Amino acid sequence: MATLDSTERSSLTGFRLTGQTLLMATFTLVETLALGLWLTLVADAALLSMASATGLVVLTVGLVLEHVLTEATVNGLSLELPVAQLVGISVSETFLWALWLGITEAAGGVEGILVAGVVLAVLLVPQHSIEDNILRGAEPFASVLDIDTLGFSLVEAVGATLWLLFVFEGQQFRWVLTAAGLGSIDPGAIGLGLLAVALFIEHDIGLALARRS
Repeated sequence: MATLDSTERSSLTGFRLTGQTLLMATFTLVETLALGLWLTLVADAALLSMASATGLVVLTVGLVLEHVLTEATVNGLSLELPVAQLVGISVSETFLWALWLGITEAAGGVEGILVAGVVLAVLLVPQHSIEDNILRGAEPFASVLDIDTLGFSLVEAVGATLWLLFVFEGQQFRWVLTAAGLGSIDPGAIGLGLLAVALFIEHDIGLALARRS
């Protein structure tokens, strides 16, 4: 019986981990698609335009859904979902991405993308610190500079930087893609795929951090 109980517990643990992995893959996909659609809408649009406003709405909605699914993955479904806090953290992240793109366009070229990536990495630390507080049920501003968030903030910033490099400077990487047998694929699509991988890694590390005691 003891062996059976152990087996059952192992099976339940396996099912739980599989479910959590599927949820993580789902909200990673949601965030990736939201960012991709947002960039498509705003890349060539004026700052004060319907396209820019629509892009911000699309990104905000996508990030709200991503944060709700993240909350469900960490804490399970609950009627006590901190909706206001999740919406707030989603809105702040939307404007963080908008600032990142604004810096890129203002500076221009590869240098601008790299500078924007550094700024994004720095700003993601307080963003992720506050989000981690919310996921753990603490006060949102209990800690705004948790050094433990530095690693996965950097992973996300690197993924975002590679994404923009392939989107805006794709021709410079065409020879690399051709050598890798990917010359027929749009560099922007490859960049978005790299962003998705970075976001998945970031989410995996972030969830482990949120579950710490």
